[in-house]
Amino acid sequence: MKTRIISGVVAAALVAGLLYLNSFFDITVVIALAALAALATYEMLSNTGCMKNKAAVIVATIYSATVQFAYRGILVDAALLTVLYVLSVVGFTVFDHKNFGDRQITMALAWPVLMSYAFASLERVINVTDSTGLFYFIMLLIFACGSDIFAYFVGSAVGKHKLAPEISPKKTVEGAIGGLLGAVLLTVAAVFIFEAILDVDIKLWLLVAVAPVFGIIGMLGDLVASAIKRNYGIKDYGNIMPGHGGVLDRLDSVLLVAPAFALFLNYVSVV
Repeated sequence: MKTRIISGVVAAALVAGLLYLNSFFDITVVIALAALAALATYEMLSNTGCMKNKAAVIVATIYSATVQFAYRGILVDAALLTVLYVLSVVGFTVFDHKNFGDRQITMALAWPVLMSYAFASLERVINVTDSTGLFYFIMLLIFACGSDIFAYFVGSAVGKHKLAPEISPKKTVEGAIGGLLGAVLLTVAAVFIFEAILDVDIKLWLLVAVAPVFGIIGMLGDLVASAIKRNYGIKDYGNIMPGHGGVLDRLDSVLLVAPAFALFLNYVSVV
């Protein structure tokens, strides 16, 4: 637990530093997320043992990093880059069909594209055009990570009924409910704090209403990541964060919440 806490504090300090630099150079977050996207792709394709073709892993990793800039309008068009990547997977399938079965094709096509889009969505949430970007980012973390923290402590204290025993034996129904309630409480606190800091009116009722929805989406992301680990017989996707595992171990909830929250902000005015 001590190692886990220290790693968490160091990670939080790094995130705070990146956000500070990003306030001057908004490309900072893009660079950081490109690195994380590359690591996440490598973890999924290589560390799971899914992909035996190292060249395919390298191409997927490069695509995941490069497309972050493309989504931002830098370098090439994101759609063009994605088409080229899909064609590369087709090429690997044809010329290395012994190592490219149905599972490898699916993993190579789906995960790098989906994860890269999720990281790009996270960048859009942070780099909105006004001063509310930090607020939106904090809200995203509350939906994804805040609910997870509450679920852990509530589940440890009073959890009795298993939520998904074959996927994640430690998760309980009581913990899940506690996590959703925790997300609501943290949402209320965040709104009051940021209204005072930013001197703006935030639609508290709306965020309270959607907090459980995004909390559930975050839990589903966590369960999907756990299911894949169980399928491949691994405990963690990596070891970049001692006590936490790899990028995917820490961001599994965020990567499912980010696209949903970014889409929500496209259509709904919160501030």
